[in-house]
Amino acid sequence: MPRQRRSATSRGGATVIAIGLIALTVAAVGLSVAALRQGRGPGDLDATVGPAPTFTYAVRTPTATPTASASPTPASAAAPGAAERFLSVGADAMWRATAGTCGGAAPVVERSGDSGATWQAVTPTTKGAAQILSLTSFGGRNATAVTALGTSCTLNTLRTYTDGQFWEPYPDIFAADTYVLPGERAVIVDGTRIAAPCASPWGLRSAGSTTALVCDGTAYRLEGQNWTRLAAGARAVAVAARTVYIAETDAACTGIRITARSSDATDATDLGCTALDAADAAGPLALDASSSSSGTVLTLWAGSRLIDVAG
Repeated sequence: MPRQRRSATSRGGATVIAIGLIALTVAAVGLSVAALRQGRGPGDLDATVGPAPTFTYAVRTPTATPTASASPTPASAAAPGAAERFLSVGADAMWRATAGTCGGAAPVVERSGDSGATWQAVTPTTKGAAQILSLTSFGGRNATAVTALGTSCTLNTLRTYTDGQFWEPYPDIFAADTYVLPGERAVIVDGTRIAAPCASPWGLRSAGSTTALVCDGTAYRLEGQNWTRLAAGARAVAVAARTVYIAETDAACTGIRITARSSDATDATDLGCTALDAADAAGPLALDASSSSSGTVLTLWAGSRLIDVAG
């Protein structure tokens, strides 16, 4: 930061001394400012002790902003398969994962205790995790995950109360859990099997009485045993307080637009456009809705970035 400089005038040798002192002062101020600038950023945050993060961290963008500039629609949103992402923001920890697939790519589960500045790998490999089907934070810092286990890919719910260090199976919770049935045109919602609106559903999210998913690039909301179509171009959904939040493509948005729908396709509130490059906009996304003192906060995981959006 600039400082007010003091000048002095004199004759002869005094003038030379004063000029020298001024030059030293200016140089010192410049070095101080440079040092301060270099000292800012994620590196100053307290790091979570653990393995190096699997995903590259980038500074969180606080809000999405509207844009009127048009851009080509990203590639069609086919089911992401093993690259499907899960994100859950708790009061004291954040959790994220990539699904993986049984007999193929391994799943990855990570936890952050510093708002996404650093991540620690906590995949339940000792339990034989072969695929993640859901991931939910609870109790502020704990997490639960529906997981396919072992070479037989037996489904069960795992929970951790130790920041992801240890996971244990909970069959009683699994019996009433919510997840997409792998390879089937069906989902399980609170333990009940429900037919899906397409052959490869994904992005299933549920909270209270509100459940939503993505099928063939369209967001749907569950009404009883039936699905109500909400929006085309959907890439991810989140739910909270009887509202479905949708991350969707839009030709008028250079990235991903976030909308909120409390009832049907006509009841849409535009929450703004997130500025993303084409690769991040076309890649797998995850959207989460969490509560704060100011209301609902949405967090979008796109590429290596976490972007906060006011709900």
